[in-house]
Amino acid sequence: MARQDRQVLEDAVRAISKAAADSSSVVDEAADALQPDDPLTVHAKMLRQELLEVKAGIEWELSKLVLDCTACGQRVHYVGGLGVSAGHWAHGEPSPHHEPVLNAQG
Repeated sequence: MARQDRQVLEDAVRAISKAAADSSSVVDEAADALQPDDPLTVHAKMLRQELLEVKAGIEWELSKLVLDCTACGQRVHYVGGLGVSAGHWAHGEPSPHHEPVLNAQG
């Protein structure tokens, strides 16, 4: 996968994570103001669930990539985020105390 394609997927995960977090706020507000089975509350929860499913699908594709850190040469892989949090790149072995630096090709 080209670096540009990987960047598009990473940007999409961040955007979807933000939208899912925003939808969680709507769910919370609806739950405070309405009954749990109110159509607005139900639809807000369905929207959040769909966003989380799309985020998980994109993160799954990113997790299939195994890249090299240009700073230390160790393998780097994508770790999916929990809930509305976006994932991140991490070293496969114990970290050499720096954030992974991905190569320009991968």
